[in-house]
Amino acid sequence: MKRHILSLVGGLLAFLMGYCVASAADVPGAFSSEGPALTAFNDRSFLAWAGDSGVSAHPVWYSSLDGSWTTPAQIPNALTTSAPALGVADQRLYLATTPPAADDKIQVYVWDGSAFEADGATLCDAQTCAHTRAAPALLGDGATLYAAWSTPTGAIRYAMMVNGVWDIAPLPIPNATTSPTTGPTLALYGHELHVAWVEPSGETVAVAAATLPLTSSSWSNQHAKIPVKTKVAPALGVFTVANTTVAPSAALFVSWTTPESTISFARWDSSTVEWMPADSPIPLPSGALTSFAPALNGSTFKSPTQECYYTNGLAYTNEDKPHRKVDKRSARTPCP
Repeated sequence: MKRHILSLVGGLLAFLMGYCVASAADVPGAFSSEGPALTAFNDRSFLAWAGDSGVSAHPVWYSSLDGSWTTPAQIPNALTTSAPALGVADQRLYLATTPPAADDKIQVYVWDGSAFEADGATLCDAQTCAHTRAAPALLGDGATLYAAWSTPTGAIRYAMMVNGVWDIAPLPIPNATTSPTTGPTLALYGHELHVAWVEPSGETVAVAAATLPLTSSSWSNQHAKIPVKTKVAPALGVFTVANTTVAPSAALFVSWTTPESTISFARWDSSTVEWMPADSPIPLPSGALTSFAPALNGSTFKSPTQECYYTNGLAYTNEDKPHRKVDKRSARTPCP
């Protein structure tokens, strides 16, 4: 079965500006064996995915949206056993994979301005390397690139890279455990680094927060717990949402795929310090959508005419038979 990635631009009500633009589209030629990765770089949306060829090792493909989707391109020497990850830091775009026959070491590829470099580098510091059997996570904050991954024993490790040099934390995130084949997800919100994962039971999504600058003592003592039912990794994203009395503002969302192949959401409520059930911030079709992890990304874009837009994006691997397609949906609203 081939799976096609769907890209959605979520519906964001812009009552102050009077309109919003919502769109949904299959990404042409994007057929995947896993969930996709989604980010924004240089006023373009980038998608990456594990191709549908291969049994345990899959080629890595990517495409970008600049008015229309570019023809999917393959990273020549990249293979992965899981979904890839995308992240932006220090004005550079990075992609991470979990290749076969590499002792489970994460490989990181860098965008050279027109394509990803053919040869990746292992995620290692002077003492150790990052080992995983699941999809890693990447997130940039200024000049710092963060990475998180689940270990072969189900712990969640993390690292950060500055000036091209990785520093892997000596200890995992406290009290964080997931399946060795299910990775974590990252988001930056409220001057804190947030990490979410599904617990081994598949009945809880846990979220930890760490103050910045990041150290081993930055992590919260208690993790927020969201009751769910899921078999795959969750996704974190910061979206711009409308308010009834003030200008649109940033909100932290977590999403997960249900056993019915639908996508559910919760939103962080800073006033109650709780995760609350939420409707999808992006209009979704009814019925089964995907059995894989979705990808979320909120960003600010400037058009060629220098118009500013907030864009909320969601991508997932569609379950339409006989193809599994990469789809992306998104919604945009003008900046105030």
